[in-house]
Amino acid sequence: MKKGEKAAKTANAAKAAKTANPADALQLRSATGKLAFLRVHNVGTGFGPPSDFIDVEVVIGIKQVTGGFGFKLRNETNGFAHQGMLDLLRDAFNADTAVNVEYQVDPGEFGKVNGTIIRVTRRK
Repeated sequence: MKKGEKAAKTANAAKAAKTANPADALQLRSATGKLAFLRVHNVGTGFGPPSDFIDVEVVIGIKQVTGGFGFKLRNETNGFAHQGMLDLLRDAFNADTAVNVEYQVDPGEFGKVNGTIIRVTRRK
């Protein structure tokens, strides 16, 4: 590779990093277990300390897993999916069965554990 091509490639990579979608920077994680708690609360009250706050209305905790996980119940694009996830979580909580949740965590600061749920699976 020629010197000029290498410089252009480096510049293009730097430009792509600056314009990357912020959602691409989120870490996808998963947790499995029985629910320790299921909480639903008003819009804007959220969950967690200021350094690890998630703006959600539904929050769950999973036994023996650090952190809280949640999602919004607002009238938006994912509203029906989120209502379905709440129904599934409520059923799992009442039946004391395990769930698997996939969630995103903003890696902006070291030590963040609270995340936004994107998928819920009920286990037998």
